[in-house]
Amino acid sequence: MLDSLISSKTKLKLLLKFFLNSSNTAYLRNLENEFGESTNAIRLELNKFEESGLLNSYFERNKKIFKANTQHPLYPEINSILKKYIGIDKIYWY
Repeated sequence: MLDSLISSKTKLKLLLKFFLNSSNTAYLRNLENEFGESTNAIRLELNKFEESGLLNSYFERNKKIFKANTQHPLYPEINSILKKYIGIDKIYWY
């Protein structure tokens, strides 16, 4: 369902990577290996997310590390939608 709304496979992969687990961090080359996609496609989407404030970044040596901005007003909503998309919202903890 969500993949029909978000036409970019790269964008959907990034949303799942960063917004299901807020402690996930990654850098461009790492994402290239993980996703099996070109750095240009990934870089474009990362830049859009960062410009919108959904992702924060910082430098660690010569690597730019990206992380979800949990303070963004849409973070809880995106997290909730993604949990529903993969079915985690139906798991009950006792």
